[in-house]
Amino acid sequence: MGLESDFSGNKVKSFLLSFLKSYSGIFFISEPLFGFFLFLITLLNPNMALSGFLCVISAYSFARLLGLKDTFLGLDFYIYNPLLVGLAIGYLFKLNLLTFIFIFSLGILTFLMTYTLSSIFSYYLKLPVLSIPFVIGSFIVYLASIRYSNLFVISLYPHYPVFQLHLPDFLKGFFSSLGAILFSPSVFAGLFIFLALFLYSRILTFLAVIGYFSAIFITGLMTGSFVNTFNDISAFNYILIAMAVGGVFLIPSPKSYLFAILSSIIAVPIVESTKAFWQQFGIPVFALPFNTVTLLIVYTLGLISWEYTTKLYRGTPEKTLDYYLTYLKRFPFSTRTLSLPFSGEWTVWQSFDGEWTHRGPWKYAIDFVISDDKGSTFKGDGNSLTDYYAFGKPVLSPVRGRVIKALDRIKDNPPGQADKENNFGNYVLIYDERGFYVLIAHLKENSLKVKSGDWVEKGSIIGLCGNSGYSPQPHIHIHVQLLSDIGSPTVPFSFAPFIRNEREFVDNGVPLRDERVKPVFADKALKKKLNLLIDMVMKYKVVQNDEEMGDVEFAVKMAPDGTFYLTDGSAKLYFAVFNETFYFLNFEGNKDSYLRYLFISGSKIPLFLEKALFWKDYLPLDLLENGMMTAILRFLASFKHDFYEVKAIYECSGNNSISGKVEYPNGFLSTFIKVDSNFGFKEIKIESNKKRLILRRVEDEKVFINGNGNGSAFFTKSIG
Repeated sequence: MGLESDFSGNKVKSFLLSFLKSYSGIFFISEPLFGFFLFLITLLNPNMALSGFLCVISAYSFARLLGLKDTFLGLDFYIYNPLLVGLAIGYLFKLNLLTFIFIFSLGILTFLMTYTLSSIFSYYLKLPVLSIPFVIGSFIVYLASIRYSNLFVISLYPHYPVFQLHLPDFLKGFFSSLGAILFSPSVFAGLFIFLALFLYSRILTFLAVIGYFSAIFITGLMTGSFVNTFNDISAFNYILIAMAVGGVFLIPSPKSYLFAILSSIIAVPIVESTKAFWQQFGIPVFALPFNTVTLLIVYTLGLISWEYTTKLYRGTPEKTLDYYLTYLKRFPFSTRTLSLPFSGEWTVWQSFDGEWTHRGPWKYAIDFVISDDKGSTFKGDGNSLTDYYAFGKPVLSPVRGRVIKALDRIKDNPPGQADKENNFGNYVLIYDERGFYVLIAHLKENSLKVKSGDWVEKGSIIGLCGNSGYSPQPHIHIHVQLLSDIGSPTVPFSFAPFIRNEREFVDNGVPLRDERVKPVFADKALKKKLNLLIDMVMKYKVVQNDEEMGDVEFAVKMAPDGTFYLTDGSAKLYFAVFNETFYFLNFEGNKDSYLRYLFISGSKIPLFLEKALFWKDYLPLDLLENGMMTAILRFLASFKHDFYEVKAIYECSGNNSISGKVEYPNGFLSTFIKVDSNFGFKEIKIESNKKRLILRRVEDEKVFINGNGNGSAFFTKSIG
């Protein structure tokens, strides 16, 4: 009985949280508490608030009947569209038997429209459905109600302002329009929403202001009356458009703010023309202009793959911006990644946009030579090709793919001379199935180990380093192009992973001139230890400032999209392995979770550790700070993306142990993490001038390893 009660309680809690998030989702924020503030505003009109709730209940009940209750609760727009329709009905009519039938039927209809249109929009247009189902549903409500004379006689009721606030017309107009988004077109409601919005997102608040007043200014000029313009609550469309375009669908930046203003101004004639048409039937504009302009802007920018289009919205523009800026710094080179085309240590002779031949359309290319401790590329007098350290050394395939073209009949030049007729000399052109071609040039005459049509694996020998073509000394030239013709324009690429200047690990990057680089190969034993599998559990004893705080468990789980994460029940820490590196990617959930410290202490771990090896990383600001300073920094960063950074430097201190220092705008942290001898992490330490936190692995751990289709095999590991 107790278990059934708990299960039922969890279902109710899940529904209520989703219901509150649907309120906050109207303003593009994913916070139940913000939704609760908005719900309180609608309670100024209890009839309307209850109508909205009943409309959601009817939609949810129908979704359950179809077996889609999880789908219904999983996305805000499934709930906020029926919610808005219910609020619209409750704003018009008192609750009684007639309106209940109306609410019940429109709730189901709105869910059906939301489910259908969201599928169509997502599949064919790659667009969100926004509040289009609400707009259609509300039009149906108003048009149908005209025919229901009994409904008008029994249920129509007058509205009286609850509170009066005496403010200038421009403020009254702004706050009333803001309140109108929740069918509460009063200054008090709008002021309450404004304060709550400011508490959760300064960027959305700023966008609401600039969107409203830029469009109102144009409307006032066009109509000749600013007084009437400020009294038009349909201006809430400008607020929603500015917030959606400038802070949600685009990464906040000066350009996104400009787009927000332009989009609001574009909506002015749409609002006015819509009013001219629908007012013939006594119907308000609703959010039709908002949906029209926002979807047109988002679709157009998506077609041209605009660089600042939001790929993953994180619940507020501030969090999205922080994630975007951190991701750019952590993973600046996400496509066209190659391996170094050699073994051992080589020196960059010429990099991108180099001093000599890497210019114009061919600027994205890199040349490698071998140099000694004195920086010389040859021994003796250098008059013979064999004097050069690079000459005759194996050249490896930097990718796996198909050899498209190969040439090895060009003679090698004597040192100091170059063949101007055959620019690339002997070469191999490989097509990578990711959609690009890799050219490796200046190879030794008659040294190729591959021919056209051959399949090559990454790291296989394709030839020897030579001095053919336009090459005054033996070296390896490599570049990436999108066409198969030799001499086609080059495009950016990067190498992953490598060690730079003997000590610095680079998971992905472009080496610069005179830097010494060598490829990195994963330590299989270390890779196995960090290969965290589903249902593995790590238990820790928590000690803070020498005081025991209890135990915490981190379990490995898999998300529906196939990504893996650690969880303690209150938060999730996503991780992955690529570029021969273990990464913590993203933290979600309770900010007090100890998983946050795991992210900070081991955000990036090379699968190759040797003492004194060091590397850099960048962390999200909200991992370290969550106060007024964070709010200010994030807002200012929307105007200047490099306004702040959270930089971490880690160093291997030996025996699979890593020490680090994390610098952020308000201070710094010292970190330590040790890889366990079996799997996962043995110890985590975080220390600042105020706090010292230690997580020590304890007792035997139960670990589940997926079997081969016959369920899961259970065993216990001793971790000491």
